[in-house]
Amino acid sequence: GSDQHRGWFNSSLSTAVAMGKTAPYRQVLTHGFVLDVDGRKLSKSSEYKTPTDMMSFVNKYGADIVRLWVASQNYSDDVPFSEEIFSRISDSYRALRNMLRMLLANLNGFTEKDLVPPEELGEMDRYMYIQLKRLSEECVRAYEDYRFSHVYHLLNNFCSVNLSAFYIDCIKDTMYCDAETDPGRRSAQTVLFHALNVLCRILAPIIPYTAEEAWQSMSPSGVFFSRESLHMQRFPSLKDVPWSPEMDGRWKKLLALRDEVNVQLEKKRQTGEIGKSLEAQASIASGYFKPEDEALLARIFMVSKVTVTPGEEAVGISKADGKKCPRCWKHSQDTAGELCPRCSKVLAAK
Repeated sequence: GSDQHRGWFNSSLSTAVAMGKTAPYRQVLTHGFVLDVDGRKLSKSSEYKTPTDMMSFVNKYGADIVRLWVASQNYSDDVPFSEEIFSRISDSYRALRNMLRMLLANLNGFTEKDLVPPEELGEMDRYMYIQLKRLSEECVRAYEDYRFSHVYHLLNNFCSVNLSAFYIDCIKDTMYCDAETDPGRRSAQTVLFHALNVLCRILAPIIPYTAEEAWQSMSPSGVFFSRESLHMQRFPSLKDVPWSPEMDGRWKKLLALRDEVNVQLEKKRQTGEIGKSLEAQASIASGYFKPEDEALLARIFMVSKVTVTPGEEAVGISKADGKKCPRCWKHSQDTAGELCPRCSKVLAAK
């Protein structure tokens, strides 16, 4: 910090040791200088002409984005500062905010009485619950060690990769096409419920206004954790759920197979054979996966059908057989009339 701060630090240390024979603090954090794009120190005594008062950036970008910028930096080294960095942080902030909005939208009408016990979650939902629990625990440890930038990167990666690019994509069919109270839909919503709970609490020290707004928005949506302010809550602590190293290995194989299927789907798109992934079906030769995995694989690959046969590892993609259901867009040979059997049953029950 500045010479003035170092002088205060040294004098307070000397006085406390002389009078009480102990330091006037339990822990000390040190940080580097804030530097401009040319590597020059920004301070009141520098020749930097652009306004360095943080309120000018609060007024322009908002307090939460300024706080997010601070949290994103490794303060143990010199901290780079520029308008371009703020622009990138603004993109990260919008991604986090939009994820909170998406979770709230998919939890409309869902309440705590609809929660599925963790041990009864579907396999994909249980996998995501485990990832969420691990995220929560790692973020709390990072906060305890004052590694705020690690929290920032963990949250960004989890929201963009685990939630947005994988889980929320895979449960769209369940969320939009299954019956409102279908057990599979309630299982997915339970994970979204816990995700919202964890994200709000972990984000609270970094973007307090946005996190509090999302927390308060839970009540009109039906979701409810506590009537008190978010900032009166503790960090999240999710219950344990049965899981094993073997399950981690299974999901590593599942996600690797998904990547390979996506490569093959993209090739079919480029040739014009298919458009949306639901226009395709996959045939999987495998010594690991079994026919009983077909429904799970179809969800993960987001295709209309998966067939698993024993054999050396191979992936085949072809145009889906059957007729397209206008409600869920899946292709099925069992379509009776316009709708597939699943959609016909859902609508008949309304």
